[in-house]
Amino acid sequence: MGRKVLVLNQDYSALSVCSVPKAFLLVYMNKAELLAESSTHVLRSVREVFPMPTVIRLHRYVHLPYRGVMMTRQNIFKRDGNRCQYCGTSDDLTLDHVLPKSRGGKTNWDNLATACKRCNSRKGDYTPEEANMPLRQRPFKPSFLMFLRDFSGVVDDGWLPYLGAKEAIY
Repeated sequence: MGRKVLVLNQDYSALSVCSVPKAFLLVYMNKAELLAESSTHVLRSVREVFPMPTVIRLHRYVHLPYRGVMMTRQNIFKRDGNRCQYCGTSDDLTLDHVLPKSRGGKTNWDNLATACKRCNSRKGDYTPEEANMPLRQRPFKPSFLMFLRDFSGVVDDGWLPYLGAKEAIY
């Protein structure tokens, strides 16, 4: 049972994603309410059948500090669709500093892009403009909601009303 459930705060803002057993337990213990359920799957006990949750809302508000997306190699690959941002291939991927470190480029969301080893080597110590290698998409820092919705790979159709519309990135 590898399915995931979207957990909303009391104010309907997205809080996290959890496993189906954890979500069921929160609903069963009356700590959350079931907002959306699977139309194709159910949970069974010896005597009863329960709906399988896809979206739950907590009864009490949970105060959390700002939730950002961790800048990791895998998250940058996810943001860039596991494709080289110069040629579009998905083979032999690595990270490239758009503005090279030797020229003061920082290691942050706005300066790292997925690149294949061939393009990274070809670009070398130049900017994309100097190397005549335009980026397919400008690097950006995704928000927590954007990351959940667009890059996590586990979005259920029932989550979309709670995660908002997909925004164009330019």
